[in-house]
Parts: sequence; C-alpha cells; structure tokens
Amino acid sequence: MREIIVAVLCCLGVSACQTEGGVANKVLSDFGLRERPEGYVSGTDLVYQNLGAVGDAEIKRLNLRERHGEIKFQQDGLRGKYYKEVKVYENFYPLDASPANRSGQGSAQSYYGYIEYAYRVYQSKRFSSRSEAETGSATIPTDKEGREVYRYNFTSGGNWDGGKGTRTKR
Repeated sequence: MREIIVAVLCCLGVSACQTEGGVANKVLSDFGLRERPEGYVSGTDLVYQNLGAVGDAEIKRLNLRERHGEIKFQQDGLRGKYYKEVKVYENFYPLDASPANRSGQGSAQSYYGYIEYAYRVYQSKRFSSRSEAETGSATIPTDKEGREVYRYNFTSGGNWDGGKGTRTKR
C-alpha cells in the first residue's frame, strides 16, 4: 500500500511539472532534449552574452596590474645591464559559460564564464642601474607571446559579480 501511495505522489509531482513552461520543460530544454520555446534564453546563454563586457573591463585591469613589469638583469661579459619586461594584454576571446556546482540545497544556480587573453611581452632599453630600468618604458616588442585563461563568477541571472578572475588551465 505504501508503495502505491508513493508511486501516485510521484506521478502527480511529475505531471504537475509538465505544464507549459514548467520545470520539466525548462530542464529538458537546458539539456537539449526538447525544443526551446520562442524567446527562451538559458543562464549559460546570458553569461556568454555578458563575457564581452567582462573582457573589456578585465583587460584594462590586467594591463594596469602589469604596468610596472619586472626588472631583469642581462649579463654581458663581466658587466651587465638592467631592463624592464612588461606583459601587455592585447586581445581577449570569450570561451565558454557553464553552471557552477551547487554549494547547498535550495541555493540559486550560479555560473562560471571563461575568457582567454592574448598577451605580448615588451622590454625597455638596457640601463646601467636598476633604478633607471624601473623608471624606463617598456616599448620594444619581443617575440614572446602567450595566452592565459581566466574564470569569472556570475549570478543566477547571468550577471558578473565584479570580482577578479581566477587563472585556470583550460
């Protein structure tokens, strides 16, 4: 008897979710098992749409962080020269958006957005003292290039939380 009652309650619960625009339809649409209704936008779609604005803001922050660069020493026989090396982020590419793992029952679904940044390394001219190198400008492009991927947190509504990205290997 208990099994029958549980089965009936489960059937009622599932049929209640089958209404137009119900939870079951939303879940099936999110997983690509059912056609999306007209005008439907998933959370990951909202996040992906916002990645361009995040990339614009974050590329400025990354370049601001790297503007002081690193002072290096180049050995030249018995003497050496100091120079500044700076990483300049030149481009960004939105990669992906995915749901984040839930931290607890009943919590709203949050999302991760991934952006790849392309950078080039610039150097200054060579100086005889470290202090001169620190005040010099790194304007000479090198052949050193690279890419870094950062992960950003988004709310359940697809809005960026404004936090710094976390560098990831993706």
